[in-house]
Amino acid sequence: MKALPRKLLEWIHRVMPKSDHAVLWGWPDGEDSVIALEQALQKTRLRRVVMLMSDPHTKLPWQTGEKTLRLRKNSLAGLLEFIRARYLFFTHPCYTRNFPPEVVSINVWHGMPVKKIGWMIPDDAGIASRHALATSPFWAKILQQAMTPVCGVLPLGLPRNDRLFADRAAVMEKLGLQTDTRLIAWLPTYRRSVRGLPRTDGIAAGNAFEMPDLDPAVLDGLLERHGAVLFVKPHPMAACDSSQSGNRVRIIDDAWLREKSLSLYEFLGATHCLISDVSSVVIDYLLLDRPVIHAFSDLGEYQSSRGFTVEPINDYFAGPVATDPHQLLAAIDAVLAGGDPEAGRRRRMLEISHSHRDDGATCRLLETLGLVRPARDNV
Repeated sequence: MKALPRKLLEWIHRVMPKSDHAVLWGWPDGEDSVIALEQALQKTRLRRVVMLMSDPHTKLPWQTGEKTLRLRKNSLAGLLEFIRARYLFFTHPCYTRNFPPEVVSINVWHGMPVKKIGWMIPDDAGIASRHALATSPFWAKILQQAMTPVCGVLPLGLPRNDRLFADRAAVMEKLGLQTDTRLIAWLPTYRRSVRGLPRTDGIAAGNAFEMPDLDPAVLDGLLERHGAVLFVKPHPMAACDSSQSGNRVRIIDDAWLREKSLSLYEFLGATHCLISDVSSVVIDYLLLDRPVIHAFSDLGEYQSSRGFTVEPINDYFAGPVATDPHQLLAAIDAVLAGGDPEAGRRRRMLEISHSHRDDGATCRLLETLGLVRPARDNV
């Protein structure tokens, strides 16, 4: 928003009387932290839960509760619900980056920042919410620097991570796969954004994998030999080209998951291995204590263009780093053969990254905010 309209909105936000309801702002629609919060808020004293969405008619992978109202973000009704809400939870920048002190504004964000975000980037800015969320004190310090929440960062865990512990058999049934099928998820971060703020980080590979010269047919053959399936989900800000899908390599997106009545983190909980680069999903996936492979052909270029919050970056990888297709195929082969390459490195990262290793992040947050009683008081 331009400066004058933004200042006007912030003034209206300050003077508008507040209602005892919560607004959820997530992206993409059906993001897992929004799901976890929407479900948990049904059991609180709040009268209403408003989900602001890009498209309120989007098919969602869960049934929303009786208290929940779905509205379009770009609408007067959505804006009014936002500025009147006592509780605001958001995963991305919303109508404003400044909030009245009486509003409980929670920057849920969308993962722990291995790459620079917010005030760490010259053309970006932090969000002056009351609190932000982190998975541990280690990441809380970094988020405090990047986002500067006025009352600090709460190292309670992320609501979306609760959904990693979904029932695997139910997920496999929705996928139409046998329960003993070995699954690998590949989630590269974007190099050239096609949505949101335009930016280029590192070197775009020109394929869904962000790995140049990778032959999908060779990868498909490796998976075939092991009876495994690999799902590649490009970042929501990247282009999604499904033309490189094969029998065992499948390119998917959020719409594909919704059609399966699945959320991303439900799906991830059913996988045996994660491939990524520096996506924050790696930090979340540590909770499952399963193999991680870093596919990172442009590590040096990415460091020069976007940069990292931790250095030296090689000390903060959770598994082997594959910089070319040969190394990547070897790492995948080792995992599918029953190996767990560099498990010690992964577990060191788990120690510093997660203070809680359960599915209780959403409950801890709502307890801290006084919206539910602590479990010990309910017995």
